[in-house]
Amino acid sequence: MILRSIAMAAALGLVIGAIFAARGDDFLPSAVIATMYGSSIGVLASLTMPRLGRRLGDMRELSQWFVYAGAMLAIIAVGTAITGFAMIALGYSTLSRFWGNYEFGAIMSLIISVPASIGAMTYARLQSERARALAVATEARLASLESRVRPHFLFNSLNSAIALIPEDPARAEQVLERLAALLRFSLDAQQTRLVSLGEELRVVVDYLEIERVRFGDRLRYTVDVAAELEAHAVPAFALQTLVENSVKFAIATRAGGGEIRVVARRDGGRLHVAVEDDGPGFTAPLPAGHGLDTLRARLEVLYGNAASLAAPAPSPTGARVAVEVPVS
Repeated sequence: MILRSIAMAAALGLVIGAIFAARGDDFLPSAVIATMYGSSIGVLASLTMPRLGRRLGDMRELSQWFVYAGAMLAIIAVGTAITGFAMIALGYSTLSRFWGNYEFGAIMSLIISVPASIGAMTYARLQSERARALAVATEARLASLESRVRPHFLFNSLNSAIALIPEDPARAEQVLERLAALLRFSLDAQQTRLVSLGEELRVVVDYLEIERVRFGDRLRYTVDVAAELEAHAVPAFALQTLVENSVKFAIATRAGGGEIRVVARRDGGRLHVAVEDDGPGFTAPLPAGHGLDTLRARLEVLYGNAASLAAPAPSPTGARVAVEVPVS
């Protein structure tokens, strides 16, 4: 920031030097003196204003403007004095001319600095309000997308437990305990958005064990994830969404059921997580509102273009859906 202030002061100095040269004054001294004024005031402003802004965050806007104006006047006064002494040291002026140069320099600095400061502050405020608006919109969109994910799988799980109660109360109790764990995770994930892969895998296992109550031996699964990968962050319920998709297409639709396999690997700065099954697969592109379509939208909100969801077309060997996110 300091170097940027000096560079801007040098550019302004060249412009002012050219203006004075057009009036018959020497270009180089005029440019050097203008650069000195700009650098002194600019560096002081770059060191002071950001810190001041952080302290004034809760103050009313009009009060902030008064504080900024007072600070700018003080910066101009100090910066002009520093430049005056520097001009004496470099031989551009004498001590007897200090106050005359000080008055002229202060007036010129006010003429240049006040409009520039108002413009910079207005631009910064507009950028801050725009960033705040985008953050609110992003948060609202993410919350909306997640609200469509959680009730769907929670209701499915609850139905499994309810169906079991008349036949096997003990197993129903186990299912409800797993469901309670899922609910706790769901509430916690609303605050964090991202969870460790290990936490997500525990949710997936709870979900699959609940679904095994419905499907019995028709549902078979394996989890092949190295322990060192479990600390990496993934979106909450991302892997569960992939698994739920396989349950829907590979298990629920076939009398003989099928097998689901969860795998993960790290490739440089990317974490690759996939769910494979031996079912009939499904057709892409996905319709709006589909679980995987919603997951893709969540990835876009959280990571932009840095994450991806690959959903291949049906194949003779089943389906494989993969999510890639940056390692964090």
